[in-house]
Amino acid sequence: MICHAVIPLKPLARAKSRLADLLTPEERQALVRSMFLRVLGTLVPLRGSLLAEVWVISRDPEVQNLATLHGARVIYDQAEDLNGALAQAHATLEDLGAPAMLVIPADVPLLSAADVAAMLDLLAQTDVVLVPDRHGQGTNALAMHLPCRLPFLFGSESAAQHQAAAAALGLRCQILTSPTLGLDVDDAASLGVYRGMEQSSTP
Repeated sequence: MICHAVIPLKPLARAKSRLADLLTPEERQALVRSMFLRVLGTLVPLRGSLLAEVWVISRDPEVQNLATLHGARVIYDQAEDLNGALAQAHATLEDLGAPAMLVIPADVPLLSAADVAAMLDLLAQTDVVLVPDRHGQGTNALAMHLPCRLPFLFGSESAAQHQAAAAALGLRCQILTSPTLGLDVDDAASLGVYRGMEQSSTP
């Protein structure tokens, strides 16, 4: 299957507000920029094999420039929130005739090509694939065939909400757990894991 990946990202100045007690605004922006580039660096090389295209939806000019510089295509975010932005991206891909959509947040820096392959392998057997966060509560990635009526419900307890919505629509939903994709950096513990990874990878 050839799938289109979508990375949504709010303006850097507003990103990771939950880390405000730990990081300055400049540090938060640098953190998000670093994670975003890691996600791009994993997904863009998969074009032509696992992925047809990589898209970034954002209204931030710096994010758009980074996306273009690293080989992704850009959708200007006209929505007011994450779920609205993903609905906009969904409509764009449907209009292009894309067969499937993979949603990958910008704050999952341990994402690997194996994670993408595992999601797409499962998607070949079902309607929707969901990767929960390490707590089993949030949604860290979502894949679906297009067109799809499943609403985007990212936010608190979104894993259960996405599963319930899929069941209500008669869609088969498979759950994939991943220790790498399951890590999203949004608190002191996950920030420590990410910083430790960065230090271990520095020559």
